[in-house]
Amino acid sequence: MTRYLKILGAAVCCLQLLSFFYISLARGDQNDHRLNGLFADLKHPAAASEGAAITQQIWEVWHQAPDEDTQTIFNSGVALMAQSDYHSSLVAFTRVTKMAPDFAEAWNRRATLLYLMGAFDLSIVDIGKTLALEPRHFGAISGLGQIYLRRDNLSLARQAFQRALDINPHLEGARINIQTIDRMLTEKAI
Repeated sequence: MTRYLKILGAAVCCLQLLSFFYISLARGDQNDHRLNGLFADLKHPAAASEGAAITQQIWEVWHQAPDEDTQTIFNSGVALMAQSDYHSSLVAFTRVTKMAPDFAEAWNRRATLLYLMGAFDLSIVDIGKTLALEPRHFGAISGLGQIYLRRDNLSLARQAFQRALDINPHLEGARINIQTIDRMLTEKAI
């Protein structure tokens, strides 16, 4: 009987751990409780060697939709975008923004897609919606920098990349963009 109770106790404990894990996954998106700690870790000096891994963890949390149906359509939009099927991807991301208007990454993905389609003004609108939901979204801020760079507004582009770096100091692309912009501004001044 004692052995049976120990096995039952272990099983209950495992079920509790699994349910906690499932609940943690279900709480994905920009409201996930793990993000505050991950963003704090980005700023920690010891995180320099772990910056890419922490950044990846943030992206993984951001990519978790609030429910399974939304996740399926979101994943489909990501896959379609990777295949350069921009029209179908736009349909999927637009559907996700209607199903889950508080899911910041849906707005960010659609903003990225609109950027790839050359619809910069519409992309800026979706970046604004992303940042209203998740002001720390360094990806959206970097995207804004890319738009300003394409429009040859070097000052605003530099500000956006610097803002992204202030949030996540491990964004090598943003750092390189700032160096390039500084070089371009110096050349223009000469």
